[in-house]
This record gives sequence, C-alpha cells and structure tokens, in this order.
Amino acid sequence: MYIKTELNNLCILIQKAHKHVGGMNYAMKYDPGSGFAEELHKLTAELETVALQARNLDEACYTDGGILTQQPYNKHWDAGINGSVEVNENGWLHITLNTLLPHCKYQTSPYLKDTIIRLLSNYQLNGGALPFYSAAMLVIDEHCNIDSRQVFDQDNKGWKAIPNALKGLVIADDDPRK
Repeated sequence: MYIKTELNNLCILIQKAHKHVGGMNYAMKYDPGSGFAEELHKLTAELETVALQARNLDEACYTDGGILTQQPYNKHWDAGINGSVEVNENGWLHITLNTLLPHCKYQTSPYLKDTIIRLLSNYQLNGGALPFYSAAMLVIDEHCNIDSRQVFDQDNKGWKAIPNALKGLVIADDDPRK
C-alpha cells in the first residue's frame, strides 16, 4: 500500500510540473518576460520535489533479487555520480560535488541539501568517520569556465544550502527549536 500511495503522489507532482510547462508556453506568447521566468522557477521546484520523492521511494523499496524489500537509507545509492567526501590527514572535511551550484534566486535547492546529506551519510555507512567541529570555516570553491558561467550575482547561488546540510552532522545546529 505504501508503494502505491507514493507512486500516486509522484504522478500528482509530475502533473503539477506539466501544468507549469503549459504555463511557460502561455507566457511565451503573452508574457515573455516575468511570466515565463516565474513558471520556469515553479517547474524547477516541482521537478526537484519529484526527484527527491523518487529518491526516497527508491531507498525505501530497493529490489534485491526481484523481491521488494524495505532497506536502510543509502544502502545502494551511487554517491560517485553526485560527488565524494573525504577527511584529510589534518581532519579537514572535503566535499566535492560533480555539478555547479544551482541558481537559487528565490530559495535554496532542497535537492542540493539532500545530495550533500546523502554523500555524508554514504561516507559514514562505508566506514568513514565524520569530524564534529566546535568551530569551523566553510570554503566553497566553484570551478567553471567563463562561457558556462550564467549567474553573476554570487548571492543568488545555492551555497546557502551547504551549511544547512552540515548542521547536526559536522557542526552544531544553531536552530533554537531543535
């Protein structure tokens, strides 16, 4: 029953995303400026939600030998596609993402935060020990050639999701509600 409910939820989310594609077509004809950009932003948010829901369903219902079973988080997630985690000899945590940071003018990307949390969890599940820092400095170094660079205001990049993903795992969570 759980799987059927989740599949129905995925279908609903995909239908919502499809409506935004229709909105983009309409906006191209009648409001090519802000209307198109707004619909595109909504489409991206819906597709990120679909990807996260599909990831979670995949984790919960991994088929092993043709039998649908409940599996622990990250049992078969292929972290190599998305990035890597290492702790060097000085105790520094180094996270590599195999993508550029997304444009996040309106909100940070839940997909980016989820990817970082999964990379860190996968590192631990494979025997790695994550350090826990009482104080830390975060350095984000993004490499991209000039022709591929699309976001010129760095405040609109998805970097804000990175410290949020690290909270509670390698640094203290400063949220007073937790």
